[in-house]
Amino acid sequence: METYPDSLDEKLGFDVVRDRLAARVQSPLGEERLASMRPARTMDWLRGELGRVEELQGAFQYGDSVPLSPMYDLRDALRRAAPEDAYVDPEDLMATRRTLVTLRRLKKHFEARREDYPRLADAVARATPLPDLEEKIASILDEDASIRDDASPELRRLRQQIRSKEEELRTTLDKALRHAVREGHATGEQATLRGGRMVIPVRASAKGKVEGFVHDRSASGQTVYIEPAACLELNNEVRELQSAEQAEIERILRRVTDHVRAESDAIEENLTVLAQFDLLRAKARFANRLGAVVPKLNDEGHVEIYEGRNPVLQLHFEELGAGGATDGRASGEEEALPPREVVPLDLELGADFRTLVITGPNAGGKTVTMKTVGLFSLMLAYGLPLPVAPHSSFPLFDQIVADIGDEQSIEDDLSTFSSHVSNLRHMLSAVGESALVLIDEAGTGTDPDEGAALAQAVLEQLTEAGARTIATTHHGTLKTYAHEAEAVENGSMEFDQETLRPTHRYQEGVPGSSYAFEIARRMGLSGDLLDRARTLAGTQKTAMENLITTFERRTQELEDELYDARKAREKAEAEQRRYEEKTEKLEKERDEFRQQALEEAERIVEEANARIENTIREIKEAQAESGATQEARQQLEDYKEDLQARREEAAPEQSAAPAEADEASQAASGGPINEGVQVVVDDGSTAVEVQEIEDGEARLMMGSMHMRVSLDRLTRVGGPAEPEKEDTGGNAEMAALEASPSIDVRGERVDEARRQVQHFLDDAVAANLDTVEILHGKGTGALRNALHEMLSDRPDVADHRKAPIEEGGAGVTKVDL
Repeated sequence: METYPDSLDEKLGFDVVRDRLAARVQSPLGEERLASMRPARTMDWLRGELGRVEELQGAFQYGDSVPLSPMYDLRDALRRAAPEDAYVDPEDLMATRRTLVTLRRLKKHFEARREDYPRLADAVARATPLPDLEEKIASILDEDASIRDDASPELRRLRQQIRSKEEELRTTLDKALRHAVREGHATGEQATLRGGRMVIPVRASAKGKVEGFVHDRSASGQTVYIEPAACLELNNEVRELQSAEQAEIERILRRVTDHVRAESDAIEENLTVLAQFDLLRAKARFANRLGAVVPKLNDEGHVEIYEGRNPVLQLHFEELGAGGATDGRASGEEEALPPREVVPLDLELGADFRTLVITGPNAGGKTVTMKTVGLFSLMLAYGLPLPVAPHSSFPLFDQIVADIGDEQSIEDDLSTFSSHVSNLRHMLSAVGESALVLIDEAGTGTDPDEGAALAQAVLEQLTEAGARTIATTHHGTLKTYAHEAEAVENGSMEFDQETLRPTHRYQEGVPGSSYAFEIARRMGLSGDLLDRARTLAGTQKTAMENLITTFERRTQELEDELYDARKAREKAEAEQRRYEEKTEKLEKERDEFRQQALEEAERIVEEANARIENTIREIKEAQAESGATQEARQQLEDYKEDLQARREEAAPEQSAAPAEADEASQAASGGPINEGVQVVVDDGSTAVEVQEIEDGEARLMMGSMHMRVSLDRLTRVGGPAEPEKEDTGGNAEMAALEASPSIDVRGERVDEARRQVQHFLDDAVAANLDTVEILHGKGTGALRNALHEMLSDRPDVADHRKAPIEEGGAGVTKVDL
């Protein structure tokens, strides 16, 4: 992306954004990366950068501890380490180790979370952890960057000798000092160090009485510092050991520096990765501070802003609120003003029209609206999320060109108008379809009529070139042009005609009035003067301004009505949701009842089948004796009657509800709800019994089905009910006792057909049928032969034979029981 003029950042407010980012980077690497940051040139890079920032935003929002510290700029240390036999100091080595630890942890963090942060995992993939180098540095340095005693065996030996000699030297010095004190040659001060030698303080007047070498004198001249002769050799030995220690330390540092030098290319690449992440962190932190999101991107040049908040204004208002802005009263009467909020901006450009002419009163927000579009486009090109609604959409412009503010120059002999013309000339010569053009106060700085004509000609050429253009103006002719021209649209800043103050809300498709006379009246100019001004302005211009004013007032009224309609719709939708939730709850309860009923019915059928099988088994065991068969059939009949009785007792809601029951229910309805009474749920018609009441809810039972319902949903319809018997499901379940005189097993496998026929014959015997028929088809005859073999083995089959030709012939077998 190219920008014009050079001061565009300051004109749009992007310099404020840069400053906020700079406050959030934490290393010189990040500062350098920010300083060299340039807007995107390709959509691919932009999508990638926005994706990385968005993922890091999410990591910070979800409290994910991203290991991004500490990091140091190691480039100077690497340059010092480059020559052979060179070494770097321990502090640089420790900074190297800590930076490598950060890099290794960062890579491990995002590789382990690739599913959540795929773009960040890709960004850190090119980093090269160097755990061996980390270990080598850690083996010679403590956390405070001091050389460890065990950095080498020789260093350990030297330091042990130094400590021993220093202890011997200290003992000798203390002895010499005590002697000097006893002789009155010295004060009670401690031994000290001068010029790398251990000495004792002696009065200057007695320096000749203490054997030794004078190394220094106090500032007052009253004290001299003497190295006692007895300490001379010990001091020499300590100095020699310290010199050997330093030589060993340098050897150790050279050895580790050799490893740093060997990995210098990988370290520099790692620094590049860390610099990228430092800037990404600043972008993500700043975006979260603004409540910003990544909008949709498009290639069609469409700008669609929904609920956009200018970040510069947002930060400014927040700082005013934090600073306790006042209304300018005397110090004793100061009262903090409520924090201001940015008026959200909804604006579209580039779809139905390419050029937008914004009009309206001074200080109404025209320029801020235009700058907001430019600032959003610039921020996005730098890979920054925007404080807009997520469904907002932006393109990546190739150019952003602006003519904003006064660029007059004494040195260049440019007037305000000349500077505007210079900017316009650059726009017209450079812009194309992928350009965003911003023109503030088009046509100003010269004769109004000529300036308006020039501005219209410029807008016509920009529109023809396909550029996306926003122009602010007070010229009425440009309002007319925007209304009549293709691909050009009016826009305005709303003005509250009751308070005579701007609302800073943008309106598309509506030309705005400057409200000069209204604002002047509010500021105190006389009515006579304003009437004269209107006369001078001309009838036609006044009529047009009045028309715009009326149009704006009606638009405002319609917006108020639209707001009320939206509120009413939201209320209706809430009621609809509540109704749907209640309906869903009732359907769920109904399904629960059905499920319990089905389970109960299945249990009854299983019980009936068991009874039938038991009866059939008894008949078989009795070899179909007449008396036993009659007794078994009688037992089944008794069981059937018992099932019917239990059904009628357990399902009173399925009966005819006699009038006496209705009267009893009505007599008891509306009374208190206690355990044992009969109630209905909501507006239902089925009476159920209350089993118990607890915590404002009742547990209801109908047959073997249970449910819990809030008391406010219940209505009492009767007193305590008689104990109910188990619901058996009624006559429907007795279908298992009614046998069919025929069965069709055509197409079945032999084993399955044999099983079905066995059950069929058992039911027929239990139902006391004399003759049944089996439809098996002709086919190869395998199924028929298998069934005939089975029939021959059953003792309850008296005879079986092929059916007559008119009843199916060889495809049907008749069976006598």
